[in-house]
Amino acid sequence: MKPEPSQIAALSAMITRDLEAIHRLDAELTPLGMALNGVPAPGFRDVAAAGYVLHNIYTALENIFEQVSRTFENHVTDPVQWHRELLTKMFLEIPKIRPAVLPAELRGFLNDLRGFRHVFRHAYEFELDVEKLILLIHNWNKTRASLISALTRFRDNLLEQI
Repeated sequence: MKPEPSQIAALSAMITRDLEAIHRLDAELTPLGMALNGVPAPGFRDVAAAGYVLHNIYTALENIFEQVSRTFENHVTDPVQWHRELLTKMFLEIPKIRPAVLPAELRGFLNDLRGFRHVFRHAYEFELDVEKLILLIHNWNKTRASLISALTRFRDNLLEQI
């Protein structure tokens, strides 16, 4: 079922809001990435802050994905694996309903970021691996422009339908 123009406008506004949040978070991540790459070894606060920012970036992305899913009645059905299923659906074109939200080349990175967010959220006694964190920041920096561009393009295409 095609959404009403008011639903499309609301989704577009939500995507814009979350993209703005991602830009703000990204600005906080830049100095943390440098601190993690520096000498001496990064302290707990820098590692924790970088983890927190990456966690929040993925949470903002997932909010966009959830809103897209709700708007287009592309509901997630598996309550156990819903984070994975939701991400998977963002790469699917649903004929006559909506285009794919994201290009396939972002799948690996976003799955890694989703997995990191899960570990960060649930591992209370776990120490983050600084090398893996640095790699994730590096991969974020490599894919950020493509990801934001894809989401912006999806939002702009929505607005053309109103």
